[in-house]
Amino acid sequence: MSCFRAAGAGRRPWSLRRLILALLLGGVVMASPAVRASTAAGSLELPAAAGLPELIAHAEAHNPALAAARHRWQAAAARVPQADALPEPQLGLGLVFDQVDADSEYMGERYSVSQALPWFGKRGLRADVASSAAGAEEQRYRALRLALGERVTAAWFDYAWARQAVATARENRDLLVRLEGVARAMYRSGMGNQADVTRAQVELGRLDDHLRSLLDALGPAAARLNALLGRPAHARLPEPPAPAAQAVPALPERSDEAWLQAALAANPELGAAQREIERETHAVALARKDYYPDIRLGLEYGRNSAGRLAAIDGGGTDMLVGMISVNLPIRQRRYDAALSEAEARLMAAGRDARSRELALEAELKAALFDYRDGVRKLQLYGGTLVPRARHALEATEAAYRAGQVGFIELVDSQRTLLEFELARERAAADRAAAAARVRALAGEPLYPIARED
Repeated sequence: MSCFRAAGAGRRPWSLRRLILALLLGGVVMASPAVRASTAAGSLELPAAAGLPELIAHAEAHNPALAAARHRWQAAAARVPQADALPEPQLGLGLVFDQVDADSEYMGERYSVSQALPWFGKRGLRADVASSAAGAEEQRYRALRLALGERVTAAWFDYAWARQAVATARENRDLLVRLEGVARAMYRSGMGNQADVTRAQVELGRLDDHLRSLLDALGPAAARLNALLGRPAHARLPEPPAPAAQAVPALPERSDEAWLQAALAANPELGAAQREIERETHAVALARKDYYPDIRLGLEYGRNSAGRLAAIDGGGTDMLVGMISVNLPIRQRRYDAALSEAEARLMAAGRDARSRELALEAELKAALFDYRDGVRKLQLYGGTLVPRARHALEATEAAYRAGQVGFIELVDSQRTLLEFELARERAAADRAAAAARVRALAGEPLYPIARED
């Protein structure tokens, strides 16, 4: 304590409040990564009225996987000028000694500079290999960007469906509570029986369990969406409209063959596979060039410091020597193996591209089926089954009050209405996700996105 006071002599004594403040400030400095993360999280807030286009734009700006893909593309592009550059020149220094009897005498220095020159065409092929690799990374980035929009769409509609399912289940619970009251009233009036009240209570318990499951599903649905948006799992999301109430751009009317041709021409994953074929084609040509030697040109300058080098070199005090050398590619097995490897990689790249084409066709057909099935179901449930089920429930309730049907028919009508309402919202969510999937496979974003060079 005395040392502390000596060091602080002439200063005001530290109060408890100032000490706590200093510790807090020190904690902020030590916890700077956490502070930065907190600040970053604050910048990830979404507007209360944000819709799907805003969410996709937010994901493109903040999703870490997309940012990593963009950096990989940039890194691959930066390798192109490296591959095209000449090797670094070499500078040498030699010291010359003349040994006479047991003595050695320092004679002078020799300076040399040399430059290796790859065989004709090697530099260009190396640059082509690097350029094709950069092109493949660019296509992978664009594929991930399209896939991100698709996944955000699916996650947003899953989250909207989960919230709408909760709201629908609550509405049906309120309806069932009212029907249970009707059963009680009829039982008290002698027009019903205790079994109807019990059935209503059992059905109410079943619906409560279903409602709890739907509420529990909201957390994971929100976490999946927030992860795609580059936000913490618990971050607040905007209130989504019901899936059936959201307008998503419909797919243009095209045949399956027209969609496939568009996908074959513009799908970025297939584009990446084609760039890999280009890369391996250049690599094969480069492997064939390795059979030829590289050339090294050099220049050496000798300086006589002791005067005796002149006699050795024929009377000159300095000397200048030009040099040329080549490496000897005599390890044929090594070059044969490298060529075989490059050719095998080229064959593999071709098979990968063909495999991607076949998978693309299958995925596109499945996505088109899901989209058309979603459109059909949305029209069926939204335009026909839900209105009819609601009308049937009203008619069954009136018939039950009149004693014309049993309570089990009333519960069945209420359950059918709930199932149809949920099926309508699920069909709307599936339709939107399938539309985004079809467009991503065809290389088209669901909404226009900013061009990134």
